[in-house]
Amino acid sequence: MRTDVMANNLTNITCPDYTQFRCNTGIILPLIIESTWSDGFRGFIYLTGLLWSFLAISIIADIFMCAIEVITSKTTEVKVARPDLEEGFETVKVRVWNDTVANLTLMALGSSAPEILLSVIEIVGNKFHAGELGPGTIVGSASFNLFVIIAVCVYSIPDGEKRRIHRMKVFLTTAFFAVFAYGWIYIVLAVQTPNEVEIWEACVTFAFFPVLVILAFLADKDICMKKEPKDKRLEIELGNVNEDTVLMKRPKSEDDRMQEVVSAFMRSMDKPEKITEEDASNIAALKMQVKTSTIIIRAGYQVLKYDEMPHSRAWYRVKVSRELLGGQRINPRISSNLQRPRNGAATTNQRIVEVDGLLGYDVKLTTEIEFDAVSCSVMENCGTVKIIVVRTGDLSADASVSYETFDGTANAGDDYVSVSGTLTFGPKETRKEIEIEIIDDNVWEPDETFFVKLSIPESDLKENGRNYVKLGRKVINQITIINDDEPGTIEFTKPSYLVKESIGTAYIPLQRTGADGIVNVEYRTSDVSGKDGVHYRGKQGTVTFEHGEDLKNIDIEIINDHKTKKDENFQIVLTLLQWCRIKSELMAANSKFRRVGLNDIYKPVSRSILYPALLLLFVRVLSQITILSVSGGATLGHTQKTVVTVVGDDEFDGLVRRVVAKTHLKLLKMKLGSQSWTEQFTQAMTVNGGDTESATAADYAMHFLTFGFKVIFAIVPPPSIWGGWACFAVSLGFIAILTAIVGDLAGIFGCIIGLKPTVVAITFVALGTSLPDLFASKILATTEPYADNSIGNVTGSNSVNVFLGLGLPWVIASIYWKVTANINFPVDAGSTGFSVALYSVAAIIAIATLIARHYAPILGAAELGGPKIPKIVTVVFFILLWLLYVLLSSLQAYGHIAGF
Repeated sequence: MRTDVMANNLTNITCPDYTQFRCNTGIILPLIIESTWSDGFRGFIYLTGLLWSFLAISIIADIFMCAIEVITSKTTEVKVARPDLEEGFETVKVRVWNDTVANLTLMALGSSAPEILLSVIEIVGNKFHAGELGPGTIVGSASFNLFVIIAVCVYSIPDGEKRRIHRMKVFLTTAFFAVFAYGWIYIVLAVQTPNEVEIWEACVTFAFFPVLVILAFLADKDICMKKEPKDKRLEIELGNVNEDTVLMKRPKSEDDRMQEVVSAFMRSMDKPEKITEEDASNIAALKMQVKTSTIIIRAGYQVLKYDEMPHSRAWYRVKVSRELLGGQRINPRISSNLQRPRNGAATTNQRIVEVDGLLGYDVKLTTEIEFDAVSCSVMENCGTVKIIVVRTGDLSADASVSYETFDGTANAGDDYVSVSGTLTFGPKETRKEIEIEIIDDNVWEPDETFFVKLSIPESDLKENGRNYVKLGRKVINQITIINDDEPGTIEFTKPSYLVKESIGTAYIPLQRTGADGIVNVEYRTSDVSGKDGVHYRGKQGTVTFEHGEDLKNIDIEIINDHKTKKDENFQIVLTLLQWCRIKSELMAANSKFRRVGLNDIYKPVSRSILYPALLLLFVRVLSQITILSVSGGATLGHTQKTVVTVVGDDEFDGLVRRVVAKTHLKLLKMKLGSQSWTEQFTQAMTVNGGDTESATAADYAMHFLTFGFKVIFAIVPPPSIWGGWACFAVSLGFIAILTAIVGDLAGIFGCIIGLKPTVVAITFVALGTSLPDLFASKILATTEPYADNSIGNVTGSNSVNVFLGLGLPWVIASIYWKVTANINFPVDAGSTGFSVALYSVAAIIAIATLIARHYAPILGAAELGGPKIPKIVTVVFFILLWLLYVLLSSLQAYGHIAGF
């Protein structure tokens, strides 16, 4: 009895009909029953999930790109004949993958994997019926790439700078296929076999992919109309080699280059000990990743503008993804205490700064004011003395300096008239005079002195925080009142000087005894054991003593090569000893032997050995002496030449070794594909991969949002295992799973808010999958000297999207329908055909515009950058093309305008 009652009760239970539930059409989603949720709440949840999934795809695409980078960077050793070497040959490393082939195969697959897999999964999930989300995403992504990404690249180049395509044949090849691919889709769907795809059409579509790769490779190698190599003997089994190939450049080993880069960077610092070894290794690691650098002046700074070493598309994609998502950086981040805020005040201390994204140093664009001489002497009856103040450095603005006199042995009021005041230099004015009256009391007195001192006005110190006016070394001038009216004697104060190589400039004093009239002294440096241009900058010039000046300096630039052991010297000579003096010296030596009674013994020696030896000794030294002169009636003193010896800095060598070691560790950590499983999990669970010191609030926020995905994806085999292929396969599987989820999220979200799948595809999904490519192409455009990679990244990807993203699922579906139902694969062209045709027309216009910019000087004669007005017009035009494409495609999808 109880059993019958229970059976009746169960029969009377009415289950809800979830098949009628609105927008419940995903392959995987929804995972739970959402019948009680409002459409608004569901829309918010699905939109959040869609955006979150885009972050997840970016993370796994980062890992996927690392695997591709390891695979395509594989090298092989090749022996090249080198008769100048002992072995007779040199072993060099050559990349196995051609750059063009790598970009159009694995690299394109890496950047286009979500779009390609979405199209495949949609057809398989729909039981081999064509959908709108996959094809719409491919076309929408192509339009965003061609119009928006190129517009951003054009705009990102500073005004006046240009980036031109270097390999025009490769660009024309990929650009042709970027248009032809979408034109071919329209022919298949609307002309050849309307609303269906035959097997041969699907196979041809897929076969265009290897055709593109082969033709692009031939264009890259310039097989057609190829010039004969200059030397046919330079051939190896991998192909012909000319002077432009990497084989002939004989690159240095990484260790040698690291030592050279670190030493060069440390030499560029005035005081390398002021920078920490951690910061120095960060900067050295960054400089190891650059190819060339030039010094430019921008915003009051001396800026080291660097060109990135040529990297693959995978490297730039990973760089962007990690910077956006708070992952391990592959470029070192310069410490914040070494960077100057863009709107901050400059300082007089030299620091490393960041100006418009360029690494550089504070340039001393201050203006420096000092006395022309450190002392002068005047006759008591001269009446007045004029002290010269000079200005160097930046001359673009006004500059003021205060001066005042103070007593020495001379007293103000008795011997001279005290003065004080302010000198104001106008723009480009470099010379001012301070006039001081000398009191002549007609009473004999010993020489007396007083002083004039320069200082920075207090008002400037308070109002100008960046200390534009800077005092030089000669801020005090000693004035001696004497009765000597002779021109005087000129000589060095000492016969030799010892300076450190880090001094920068050695100031060698030249003294004048006597102070009447203007005296010019010519001088020239000459080598002894040091070498001009290697250890110091040799020079020849004239020192002018104005009336009353008695001490001047000869400034010699010392080259700091940071060698710890050195005994390099050179000499500065004022006159030439005549040959008669040489002879007299030898005769004096000979007479000395005679006086000590050894003449009979040493006479043969002095004539046959000593005399020639002494003569050779003098010739060895004096052969580098140039005849010089002194004017104005002055004479040369006894010390007519001086020797300057340069000694090394003992601490520098150890500092360089420590920085090189730290730089090596940093580069190893930043190298793609070098992580182990332990390192992957450690980096996944820490912000910036463990570099918490440089982490910003945005880095912490993105790390919090993506923490779960990072930990899950850390189980992917590291790229260092099996040459990257294990990582390639596993990460591709994760991308497929995420792509299926994204397809469900996008489809259900569009259904909830009332958007058709085509519109969702060309907007939300296309933007989400293309944003990493946007930032990667922007970096390519700004850091590389040519526009090939930034534009080729777009045209190549757009072609591959069609040939793989539509060709592969078409082949699968057409075979399925032929085998199961013996019919062609049914495809409703509908909005897809209209969208493809519209994009093809706009793409022809865009590529024609790029070609016109390449050849037309009025448009800048460059694809990217150029004059401001043509650049802005191009950017606006490309953005309008994209907006027009999205608008017309959406209107046609909703039936507001007719299709083709």
